[in-house]
Amino acid sequence: MHKNILALAALWGSAAAFAQSSSVTLYGGIDLALAYYRGDGTGSRIQLVPGGNQNNRIGIRGREDLGGGLYAAFELEAGFNADNGTGLPTNTNNQANGTVLATPGTQGLTFNRRSIVSLGGDWGEVRLGRDYVPSFWPIYLYDPFRTGVGFGGVTIQGTTVTNLRASNSIGYFTPACGTPGCLNFFGQAMYAAGENQSSAAANSDGRTMGLRLGYGGEPWEVSIATTKTRAAAVGDFTQSSGGGSYGAKFGRLMALVGVNRTGLPVAVLNNGNRAPFWQVGAMIYAGPGYFPVAYTHVGRNDAQNSSASKIAFGYVYNLSKRTALYTTYAHIENKGALAIPVNVGADAGPTPLPGHPASGIDIGMRHTF
Repeated sequence: MHKNILALAALWGSAAAFAQSSSVTLYGGIDLALAYYRGDGTGSRIQLVPGGNQNNRIGIRGREDLGGGLYAAFELEAGFNADNGTGLPTNTNNQANGTVLATPGTQGLTFNRRSIVSLGGDWGEVRLGRDYVPSFWPIYLYDPFRTGVGFGGVTIQGTTVTNLRASNSIGYFTPACGTPGCLNFFGQAMYAAGENQSSAAANSDGRTMGLRLGYGGEPWEVSIATTKTRAAAVGDFTQSSGGGSYGAKFGRLMALVGVNRTGLPVAVLNNGNRAPFWQVGAMIYAGPGYFPVAYTHVGRNDAQNSSASKIAFGYVYNLSKRTALYTTYAHIENKGALAIPVNVGADAGPTPLPGHPASGIDIGMRHTF
């Protein structure tokens, strides 16, 4: 009897130790704003828009310590429209024909934002699945409005579905770089497959390769990155980005520069094939929140030398660590053939006539958990 009790105690201790070395976390965010958008020459619209300050998402992540500094982890993250409850599209092969459309009223949740399993240690981390491409991170980290959320920059001008994420990927991160904010000298590399049959006419389409290098610490960070996706119809698509941020007592200053380009002229881009961009911005601390402000310029080498310039500013008032109220105003001046609306995505509001301005204002609330 005594031996049985000791055995049970040992078993219980082993189970407790195992439980302490493993964790699973549910997380997410819900963000909605009442917005007024106007496109010159096409009218205006009042609407409820999701993601005015942060993208709506729900995710599950977990990690198990394997001993000797080794760990295994996973993350599943789904985006959704909080204004109507529908899910967002994903892509199966990094090509236009692999997009899984989000049909309103019928689309369930897809883990479009991230779907990865990883193995890591003192040597870094290897990830498998759908993840962010290297050139996404400078555009996200050095934009105070985070790549389009809340009237963010107009920097994502592309012809493929890999300007944010890639499916079927294998990625490597150097140590201390498993999260967006990396430490010391760091690097990220990615290879993703289009998964076409070898007999296909364009069998390398969707193949994506990327690299990011930088240095992170306090109070500043810098990085550069590039991602190239094979696409025979446009002579491949390449997105390059770089920039940095500097933290001071009054806030954080940011600068961003990059270019999106294809090897061949693209009809839907007015036969242009190169779109350079730059942005300066800041998060200025004030009271229990901050003022995000940014000026962005993007050009395009089409026949009309089209361009667009955008100014955006707002205020985020933190009610707590998890809840905030916010407001944002933005105005964009389009020239030539460009007709970029004031926001991005399906809820961008009316698209102005080519060469005409657009503007908008929103008031919203976001809650994270």
